[in-house]
Amino acid sequence: MLESGDYGEKRGTDIIAIDIGTTAIKACLYDSRCRLVSYSKESISVQFKGATEDGLRAEIDPDILWNQLVTLVSELLNKTNRDARAVVGMGISCQRNTFICWNKENGKPCHRLVTWKDCRAREECKKWNNSWSIKAINLIGYILHKLTRSARCMAARIFSFLNAMVTHRFLVTLAENAEMQRLLKQGKLAFGCLDTWLIYKLSGGVVCVSEPSNASSTGLFDPYTMEWGYSLLQFLSFPTSVLPRLSFSAGVTLAVTDKKLFGAPIIVAAAAGDQQSALFACGCWIENNIVVSLGTGSFVDVNTGASPHSSLKGASFIYILFFIFFFFIVLNYLLAIEGLYPLVGWKFPNSVKFVAEGCSQDTAIILRWAESIGLFEDITVTSRMAQSCSISGLYFIPAFFGIQTPLNDDTACCGFLGIRPDTTKEQMVRAMLESIAFRIYQIWKTVNDEIGTCSTEFVRCCGGVSMNDFICQTISTLIRLPLQRITSPSFASACGVAMMAGITCGLWKKDDLDDLIDIEKTFVPDFSIRKRLLHDFKKWEAAMQRCLHFYDT
Repeated sequence: MLESGDYGEKRGTDIIAIDIGTTAIKACLYDSRCRLVSYSKESISVQFKGATEDGLRAEIDPDILWNQLVTLVSELLNKTNRDARAVVGMGISCQRNTFICWNKENGKPCHRLVTWKDCRAREECKKWNNSWSIKAINLIGYILHKLTRSARCMAARIFSFLNAMVTHRFLVTLAENAEMQRLLKQGKLAFGCLDTWLIYKLSGGVVCVSEPSNASSTGLFDPYTMEWGYSLLQFLSFPTSVLPRLSFSAGVTLAVTDKKLFGAPIIVAAAAGDQQSALFACGCWIENNIVVSLGTGSFVDVNTGASPHSSLKGASFIYILFFIFFFFIVLNYLLAIEGLYPLVGWKFPNSVKFVAEGCSQDTAIILRWAESIGLFEDITVTSRMAQSCSISGLYFIPAFFGIQTPLNDDTACCGFLGIRPDTTKEQMVRAMLESIAFRIYQIWKTVNDEIGTCSTEFVRCCGGVSMNDFICQTISTLIRLPLQRITSPSFASACGVAMMAGITCGLWKKDDLDDLIDIEKTFVPDFSIRKRLLHDFKKWEAAMQRCLHFYDT
């Protein structure tokens, strides 16, 4: 058991896990067997503004979110009759690529939290991706890859900027914000994603660090050097002086909370991005383990072991720039980015695991939209609705925020194709549920092409939407593998950082983790309908082509 050190007493055996997702924030209490004891939860208010798709902004008031966190943790301790001294450590799981800047001297935010769904940089990314510089990088990477077949040239071949990354959203925010510009000149501007900002706030402004799994998805980080990508950032004129120090996911104390917050200090023992934390909670700790996460978005995460996914392995940026001068006359050739993204899974002091990830941003949001327009009154009935109706030739493209892996088209639109006068609500709901499964299968095919799945015996799933049996059964049939849904799938992200925090605090060892995983239900492929599903999938892909580049005019 971890001793309290400077606190002068032995700590308890409980873990608090804070999970900040896109739509809700939870404070969860786990016992010494990593069993969920209780939790407190509130919705997160995301403020949308902007009349056009390119100008859509999605922000969170930082003061409201911070007050929610403190209130929920205090409420959790009160309703479980515990005080902070009963807590051996705290873990933090949070949505990735949501960032904020603040004044180093007083901690005052310069703007609202800019969420990962914010589209303010979409037009700026278009300009960069259509620029001669980026076209040259793509062309040179293509030529070098053809000549050498080297994976190191693949990054240049598919290099492109995406709005979901932090880089250009930060630069657009900086250009609009005079206070940020002033603080930057004075060396007083601080920057961080949610993990950094929360640790800074919890520590009373003492600790400002970035956790690697969160950092790796920002577009600011190089997973092959495990450092910030300084060469690329300098090329973009990104002020690297604002970047926080890189730390660990777990295995060491990341910070200690200000004792004024909860009555006694609590060790911050783990932090991770929400998807990496869910991967950990599902027990996917070894190479080629795969998790399908169905929440606000859909994610397919593959554990790639001790090495990052090589199809995006980075070529030296200086090397690429050198070749630009020799190929500048043929800069009109541009290849679109595709494939899986290499991320850090988690980093402990003596080990690091990597993840290859494909994603779709539109999952739970399309179901909430369907409910809001009256397609159903209770989301729990959607599986039965889908099973109750006949096949109709109706297809839905889930693209409120574009299409991500493997097409990465920010300008795609959402839509139903094949609606007829006799189309029913049940058929529309079925088309929407099928579209979620089809997007997973689309990403799965990319996984199979780039990594291979022949050694995979099963896939695990988590997330609130995974409670829909129709979706899970369809996915299992398409991928031809058993799909195992973990117990309490909506709490996977919280459970993952609780597990990591428990390792840091000595509650359990890595070898003990298998005993902490429970499978609630296993879906097996239904080969009697797979041929029909594959036919529908191909028709759905053809329908998707009608929705691509819709806003690119």
